[in-house]
Amino acid sequence: MTTSRRIKLKDIAEKTGYTVGTISKALQGRDGIAAETRETIEKAAREIGYIANAQAGGLRSGSSKTVAIIVSDIANPLFSILIKNIISQLDALGYSAILMDTEEKSVKEEKAVISALGKNVDGILLCPTQLSDRSIELMKQNGMPFVLMGRRFEEIDADCVVWNDRHGAYLATKHLLELGHRDIVMLTGYSHISSAKERYLGYCDALREADMPVRNENIFEINIATHETAKTIQWLLDTGASFSAMLCFSDYVAWEAIAILNQRGLRVPEDVSVVGFDDIQSQMYFPYPLTTVHVPKTLTARRAVDLLMDILEHGPLKRRQIMLNTDLIVRGTTSRPR
Repeated sequence: MTTSRRIKLKDIAEKTGYTVGTISKALQGRDGIAAETRETIEKAAREIGYIANAQAGGLRSGSSKTVAIIVSDIANPLFSILIKNIISQLDALGYSAILMDTEEKSVKEEKAVISALGKNVDGILLCPTQLSDRSIELMKQNGMPFVLMGRRFEEIDADCVVWNDRHGAYLATKHLLELGHRDIVMLTGYSHISSAKERYLGYCDALREADMPVRNENIFEINIATHETAKTIQWLLDTGASFSAMLCFSDYVAWEAIAILNQRGLRVPEDVSVVGFDDIQSQMYFPYPLTTVHVPKTLTARRAVDLLMDILEHGPLKRRQIMLNTDLIVRGTTSRPR
């Protein structure tokens, strides 16, 4: 059969002679259909290329078996790893995924949430831009189950799975201080992002513990989705700023920092020590062994999916904020200052 439209149950009915109702029951695996009849119908469906309309089935059952995953920068390998793990978890539960990228823009985040709502998804997993709470309100107003990942709102009632960012940044800064570094530049995200704010606090904790001042001139907030890292480091080097180490908001930022430092003739770690955050090398191989803060990505995916499934099954309960541990992984990009 050649057709320019979607193949429907009535096409199978024309081929087999059975009613649409009988065909529907057979393809859904429902009782009351003879084995021979079911086999004939399934064979005909395969031959003409029939594909069940999951969305239509979802409207009847009230479930689309689909979850929207909305992240702030899909180009970041951290999110690639998280998404892969989430999809694996969802697949094991019989769910499909829809992926959307906000590019750290609140307007795009709102559009993504509206799109997900329009697609009748069962739930949403969101890494919020935190520039606005409009998306959170939209999900709540529409009764959409959702879980935040990687970031949290202190003042908003929302389930989330986050990392102990403050402790991770503390460990990283303490490591650099113990090596003998005193001028430590921090390349972080904007302070409205909860993880950036908490990593800054961890950086300050370590400095104060070592009786070191927190110097504002060493703190640089950058747009982590638009490659501002290169411009910042170029400016530091052009102005002759004094620093021997860098703590970066993410491994993505750290790799870019290392590339720019190398282009300017500086060696890592001989001239500048660099620490990342995320430990993407725990699940991706790179030739340059990066010292970084490990976040449990597979566990994050599992906890986020489990939390969402719990909401789908039992409805919204008291707000649950799951904070997962972070650890320092020392590799080859840090050493004592010259």
